[in-house]
Amino acid sequence: MTISLSRAIMVVAIAAMGESRREWAMAMEAEYEMAVVDRAQLRFATGCLIAAWRDMLRVEEGRFILTSYALALGLILPMAALQVGCALFGLPYLYPGGGGLVGALLEGSAYEHLLRSIYQSAILPLALLQLLIGLGHVRIAWGMLERDWASVTRTGTSILAGAVTLILFMSILFLNSRQALLLASIAAIELAIVAILARWHARLPLGVPRSG
Repeated sequence: MTISLSRAIMVVAIAAMGESRREWAMAMEAEYEMAVVDRAQLRFATGCLIAAWRDMLRVEEGRFILTSYALALGLILPMAALQVGCALFGLPYLYPGGGGLVGALLEGSAYEHLLRSIYQSAILPLALLQLLIGLGHVRIAWGMLERDWASVTRTGTSILAGAVTLILFMSILFLNSRQALLLASIAAIELAIVAILARWHARLPLGVPRSG
């Protein structure tokens, strides 16, 4: 267990080094094998991780990597969890009686039963669409950390198309689309930030290559 944990920490530390400090990373790997023999691998790996993170703040490549992970873990993946959660556990802003229907004034009228049946039949495709949007966020986070900007662009375009489709269908069904508009706006902001990150990556002296 200790060896597995220490190796995982070393993987993170080496990834944090970036391409410009590859020789230092290779030297750390060699020293780690010696630490394993001495059964001091966990202490050595933790020290390497702390040193790598401290050094990252001093170089532009390191700041780029930290920003990438902060964006992925702090914004994109939480948005993915929100979208997937809404899709799998219900879309609360779509349900009748919860303020979701713009045509709520029809409650109690002859049209209420028809409206509810149409709404209920639309829940599954809307949920699937939102699930795909959430999974798209996961793909964007992965592609961004892999520096696969072409994949990020394709996925981002699909997410925006899906968000627009979701809003249009909600409008056609007389549903309150304010929450969907908010989520689409946040997705657009995310993609704009990712585009800035891609331009930053292109300006790096040697670039941060794809790790895949």
